[in-house]
Amino acid sequence: MILIFGALLAVYVFCRAILPLKLKWGWKLLLAALLAVAAFKFHLLHLFGGPMFFSPVLPENVLLAAAWLFSVLFLFFFLLLAADVVRALYLLVLFCLRRNRTERFRIIGNRVNVALLFFSAVLATVGMIGGTRVPQVKEETVAVNRLPEEADGLTVAVLADLHVDGITREERIRKIVERTNALNPDIVVIAGDFVDGTVPVHGGDLRPLADLKARYGVFGVPGNHEYYSGYEEWMEFLPTLGIRMLLNEHAPAGGEAVVLAGVTDPVAGIMGKEEPDISKALKDAPEKGVRILVSHQPRLAREAAAHGVDLQVSGHTHGGMIAGVDRLVACFNEGFVSGLYTVGNMKLYVSNGAGIWNGFPIRIGVPSEIVLIRLRKE
Repeated sequence: MILIFGALLAVYVFCRAILPLKLKWGWKLLLAALLAVAAFKFHLLHLFGGPMFFSPVLPENVLLAAAWLFSVLFLFFFLLLAADVVRALYLLVLFCLRRNRTERFRIIGNRVNVALLFFSAVLATVGMIGGTRVPQVKEETVAVNRLPEEADGLTVAVLADLHVDGITREERIRKIVERTNALNPDIVVIAGDFVDGTVPVHGGDLRPLADLKARYGVFGVPGNHEYYSGYEEWMEFLPTLGIRMLLNEHAPAGGEAVVLAGVTDPVAGIMGKEEPDISKALKDAPEKGVRILVSHQPRLAREAAAHGVDLQVSGHTHGGMIAGVDRLVACFNEGFVSGLYTVGNMKLYVSNGAGIWNGFPIRIGVPSEIVLIRLRKE
């Protein structure tokens, strides 16, 4: 699929932006080669960076440069598509007026393409600065039905989508831990996608998580990227950092006042692992406590609501990464992409994530976040 998308990017941009240029074929082929490098960057990095497709072991500067090139191409592709809609309407008007295109039309078209390419480069630069920035704290008060008096005002710090890799390293994780600890939360939950890469390569980058402090403990669930990165090894390693991994199970978090449950990721079935099972996660859980479910992907929300969950916390979507594009991302996640939702009698909070994926490390209008949820009785 990635190979097909890369080919689509390369062919479309070549035909639309390079072919019309009045240049010698030598220059066109040189531009086409640069275009191919950007379009097939995943495969080229995989070729030189080792066996992990989404986590090549290469210098950070190489990864950043490759990500920037691909991001420029990706944004340029969609801006060209938008320009082509306008272009098609203009041609329709010319046809209706029985006028022909002129050489000036082609020249203007090339100038527009150059302007769009420049704009794409600016957007990619701004987006990468936003994507790699240390996340800010966002506080959210959530009212739930079944909240015992002793849990009124309880705080839950939510981290999601840390995506430790060749770009996100130990120093960034340490800063995230420091900001989280400053909130003095009662509970810390990490909603999956800790890492892209193996334990030997990136285990050390996650070690600052061992310094997380919370009154009732630190809990986590796997995301889809843990399954791509050596699931068994990570499920053994993460508990050594003091993180209680909830794999279709629950744990008390504040006596019987709070039942904190977690499930595996929906991709588990494809990888031959145990699929998410909310019934199993809540089996024998106390009836009177507020029920919080941590699920990496928000798509389980309606099922969770049917099981009597009061609050689901998720990540996975990165908030859509780009304002406007979030609507498209929501379509692939049952309509959920960022922020607080009401699903039946349940509240769902979808975090923008505290990190970013190195494949497309862009955030424009959708900042990363450390979320502090404060529970109140509805």
